[in-house]
Formats: sequence, C-alpha cells, structure tokens
Amino acid sequence: MESKRGEGMIFINCMEKLTMNAPKETLKVRLNAALDAGIDGITLAAGLHLGSLALMEEHPRFRDAKIGIIVSSLRALQLFLRKNARTGRLPDYVVVEGPLAGGHLGFGLDDWNKHDLATINAEILAWLRAEQLDIPIISAGGIFTGSDATRFLEQGSGAVQVATRFTVTDECGLPDEVKQEYFKANEEDIEVNGISPTGYPMRMLRGSPGIGATTRPNCEAYGYILDSNGHCAYIDAYNREVAAHPNEKKVRIYDKTCLCTHMRNFDIWTCGHYAYRLKDTSRQDAEGNFQLLSAEHVFRDYQFSKDGKILLP
Repeated sequence: MESKRGEGMIFINCMEKLTMNAPKETLKVRLNAALDAGIDGITLAAGLHLGSLALMEEHPRFRDAKIGIIVSSLRALQLFLRKNARTGRLPDYVVVEGPLAGGHLGFGLDDWNKHDLATINAEILAWLRAEQLDIPIISAGGIFTGSDATRFLEQGSGAVQVATRFTVTDECGLPDEVKQEYFKANEEDIEVNGISPTGYPMRMLRGSPGIGATTRPNCEAYGYILDSNGHCAYIDAYNREVAAHPNEKKVRIYDKTCLCTHMRNFDIWTCGHYAYRLKDTSRQDAEGNFQLLSAEHVFRDYQFSKDGKILLP
C-alpha cells in the first residue's frame, strides 16, 4: 500500500478455499492482515463465506474498507446475507460471476452450461430492488468486448469484471511463452474439468502441463488447500495411483492436480470461455508469434469500442 499512487483503490481477493490446514484461523489472519495493511477493499472469493464478516467485525477498519462477495446465484447471495446479518454489515458490492468465467466456477461440473450470466444478473437485481437493498452488482464471466460490457451496464449492473483479455498484456505475470499459448488456443482447446482438489469445476486450456502430471504432493512446502484434518483430494489420488503401480518410478494422475504446485509454476492455464478469441485482438508476426498488448490498450478498448469490434494494436 505504500507504493500506491493516485486516487484509485487497491483491492484483494481473499479465497476461502485457501484453508492451509486451519480454515477458520487462516482466513481470519488473512482478512485482518489485509485490513491492518490499509487495503482499500476485500473481495470474498472461492467459497460461500458464511462466517467471514464475523472474523473481521472487531477490526477498527471493518466498516471503512469496502467488502464484496462473489456469487453465482441468487441463493448464494441470500445465504451469505442471512448468515452474516448479525454483524449489521452489508456488502458494498456483489460480483455476479457467470458460467463462462475462467478458473474455478460456482456451478456443477455437469450443469454449468445450463446457466447464463444475464439471467442470474436479472434475478439478483430484481431481488435487491424488491428488498430495497442498494447494493451495486459487478457482472463477470464472458465479457469480451466493450459492447458486451455496455449490455450489462444497461441492464443495471454497476460495473463489469474482466480478466481473460488481460492475460496477454505486458503487465500480466504469466511468462511470455505461456501468453502465446493463450493467443494460439482454439475453442476446442478450452475445457471445464474436475481436476481441482477444491471440488469446484475449473476452466483452463486443455494443454496445461499440470493436467496428468507426475507431481509428488508438496504439502510440506505449500499445503494451501489442506482441510482441518490435513486432507486434500490430490493426496488421495496420488496415493491411489502409487499403490496401483508399485513398480513405476513416476505415476500420472489425471483426475486431480496438485494445484498448489502447478499454479505457482504457471502450469495450470486458467482462462475464460472466450480465450479462443484472443488471437483476434492482436497481430501475428512472420514467425507466428502474437504481439503482446498493453493493459492500457485493452482497458481503453473496453471503454470506447462499439458494435462488438475490437481495436487492434
């Protein structure tokens, strides 16, 4: 926060699924440490966060910092509000994440494609109005152009959240060679699978090196998603395959992945549904590589593009 410049605000995502073998204690430390550091806002992510507000309510900045929640259904929002009502603190915003988003999804593996963001948005907006709750919503998932964003703003959203198009910018932390994989992806190269030990479906590029890897569980060094009993679904999958192939030096695990290791090593290439359109946002050189974009270029294209068009660099 000491490096902050200008009048903008700095927010963080705080994921409930980062349990670290002590779910409640870990979450409380992370939330309060962010408030201690002066963060402007916290978005509660990767979980229902039914008790998260109570973990912060004694902090002096609890009612000053902005706090929001990511949901994928009206029911999830209603549950969050009911369970946290005792704190007397409403969220300052609600991120409504649809089924076309990247990474973990708040839907079932078999039914995510039966939902759509516009319908979920409309249900939540109608309920908030009926309850006379003045909470802005931020639409997320599958918003690829400025025209997409405008449609949701016209429907009543206060803002939109976008990510996939920024994966191929200079400022993105992905290695440049991985960014080229995003550019080159076709629609059939994108999948929603169940390899995450969290239990949530994930959308990623099919060619992610972390799929079917031989990684030994690295919980001693990381252990980010160990539950209170020290359990992780990847450990079970790894031990099962080792037992089934006792003479193999390395075994491949396809149904789960060591998410802690592979996310750290940029080997799980999460992306939104429309990542296959990234090639249409840039120019390709004679060697087949795509020009990386600046975050400013992408941001301004969202601001000023019309009729579904995309500004090339």
